[in-house]
Amino acid sequence: MEDQRVSGVIEIEEVPELSAAQREILLRRSWMTNDGLWFYQAFVNYGPDVANSWNTAVVREFGRLEMRRLLRGLGIRKVTSPAQYYRVFRLAVDLYVGDLFDYEDAFDGTTHQIRVKSCFAFTGVSKAGVAQVYHCGPFERVVGWFGALRLPVKISPEVGLCQMAHCGECRYTLSVEFPNDAEPAAWSA
Repeated sequence: MEDQRVSGVIEIEEVPELSAAQREILLRRSWMTNDGLWFYQAFVNYGPDVANSWNTAVVREFGRLEMRRLLRGLGIRKVTSPAQYYRVFRLAVDLYVGDLFDYEDAFDGTTHQIRVKSCFAFTGVSKAGVAQVYHCGPFERVVGWFGALRLPVKISPEVGLCQMAHCGECRYTLSVEFPNDAEPAAWSA
């Protein structure tokens, strides 16, 4: 049998192209799968305390770096207003988390209230049977975002064990401080 690769007569079935949105979803889901597998292996091999400690450190730093990249891509050196903060926050959630995280929020110019309706991390740790000892990674990522935003924030309750696993729901209030010249206004989504 003749090697058709050498002769150049091989016909390759057409493989459809992926749209930019499809590639984005595929990359996001693959990254979150990698994140979940990494956490699970750390959990199995080193226990929940070490896995949560490592995950917190990695996710915070990862969040800081991804937010810095987003700000750079947007041409923003520093977020200086409530409107700018809210737009950047929503862009970050849409880009980095997308449909893996369903939430409702309201922002009045200084207080950002978030209610999570479904969370990829809670789904994953529940399937793995470790939800009760899982320290919330997604909001540690948000802590990292605020490091890059250089905006003081108080998060209530403090980020800790998964609220969905322990309370049946997940809610955070972010009290954000802006420079004195920023004008507060109200937004809701």
